[in-house]
Amino acid sequence: MNPRNDPLEAAALERFMRATRAVHAAFDATRGEPESGQDGRFVARALARLDAALRELQTSEQSLDAILSRRAGH
Repeated sequence: MNPRNDPLEAAALERFMRATRAVHAAFDATRGEPESGQDGRFVARALARLDAALRELQTSEQSLDAILSRRAGH
């Protein structure tokens, strides 16, 4: 079945794609330079954002896998 025909699969795929983009953005933020006077807060926020993005990516991947497995009859 094409994801365009299955709204649940399409939503799960969209969530996974958003999570993937969020991980890329969060990773890029960890490579940025903190402004002077921000000490370790900049790095801590960037790492916290990356950690949250990775957790969402894992969750969205598990959801998508479950939907695709059910569809395949596994």
